[in-house]
Amino acid sequence: MSKFYLKKSYISVNVCVNDYHDNVTNENKLKQKIKFTDNATIVSKDVKETRSTIEEISEKEYNNKVSKQKKTSITLSDVK
Repeated sequence: MSKFYLKKSYISVNVCVNDYHDNVTNENKLKQKIKFTDNATIVSKDVKETRSTIEEISEKEYNNKVSKQKKTSITLSDVK
C-alpha cells in the first residue's frame, strides 16, 4: 500500500524587486501597488527562516486535492 503525504512549507523571505514605471500620476497608489509589471526584476533574496510540517493523508484526499490543482508552479506574483 502506498503512503501519501502533505508537506506544508513556511518560508520567510526578504525580496528586493526593482520595477520601472513610466507616466506615474499618483505616487501613493504606486507605493501600495503589489502586482509587478513586465519590467520587474528580483535584485536579491534573503531567506530568513524555513520550516515544514508533514502529515500522512489518505489516497482519496490526495487525489481530491491534486485533481483541483491548476497551476504547476508558484511565481512571485502569486504571493500577495
